[in-house]
Amino acid sequence: MKTKIFRLSLNDKKDNVKMLFLAQVFVIIATMVYFSLAKWNMIEEQHHPIAGDRVLMALLILCGVVGIGSMYLFNEVVKLIEKEKDYELQRIKIVQMQEFNDLLRAQKHDFSNNLQVIWGMLSLGKADKAKAYLENYTNMLKIDEEELEEINQINNTYLYTLFLNKCYMCKDMEIDIHYSIDPNISLDRFNPIDLIRIFGNLIDNAIYAVKELEKQYREILVDIYCDDNNYFFSVCNKGSVIPNDMKNKIFKQGFTTKGNNGSGMGLYNVNQLTNKYRGKVWVESNEHSGTQFVVNIPK
Repeated sequence: MKTKIFRLSLNDKKDNVKMLFLAQVFVIIATMVYFSLAKWNMIEEQHHPIAGDRVLMALLILCGVVGIGSMYLFNEVVKLIEKEKDYELQRIKIVQMQEFNDLLRAQKHDFSNNLQVIWGMLSLGKADKAKAYLENYTNMLKIDEEELEEINQINNTYLYTLFLNKCYMCKDMEIDIHYSIDPNISLDRFNPIDLIRIFGNLIDNAIYAVKELEKQYREILVDIYCDDNNYFFSVCNKGSVIPNDMKNKIFKQGFTTKGNNGSGMGLYNVNQLTNKYRGKVWVESNEHSGTQFVVNIPK
């Protein structure tokens, strides 16, 4: 017969810590009330001090047991939180690898098609056209040194991987994406999971906004900088203008302008994560400068 082992979830342990803490507070309050009543002679003498000493000892022992239990469960909760963080980071790595694999798979398919075009040109004796076609195709896939230099300014491994993946994705879709990153800025105070979610959602939205535009308008600018008091994360694109009456709605849960392609959770999550760091996020959108999402988080 197999023994069934019950394991407490993170939420269960949090609830137990709260219960033990409340029990400890109750014991302390009960002790204070008891001795206050004894001091004011509101307890009959036959029950005090003999009963009082016993009650005191029982309350102190109970308080100690509750305190030890609270400390143990608190440590368990901290360990579970760290494990959940590690699992989420691993999940992000897997997602990033999957995105890169999907991109490589798509490029492999395009590569086969382009090889057939080049082979056809060579078969017809049009070597010059084949050479020009090949040069143009390789330039489309290549990330130049200037673009890599922009990404190298980031000192966060997870963001670096995200930005590099988005750079290759945009290159494949003929979208110009540029990064302006203050090389002296430190993002160590942020949970890397939160940074990935904020930038991932904002960049994905920008890609969706420009991918169907004419080539000269397919441009995205990602800006990371700070001043003495605040961090600023900005993602700007040349997509459609967002009407003023919609600017507040886009951060609400479930609201989307993408139809069946959207979940309405991306900008909502960005807003929630920004609030977590006591910051704010807003959007500026007009025909002249395009649409810019700005996240402002105080130091």
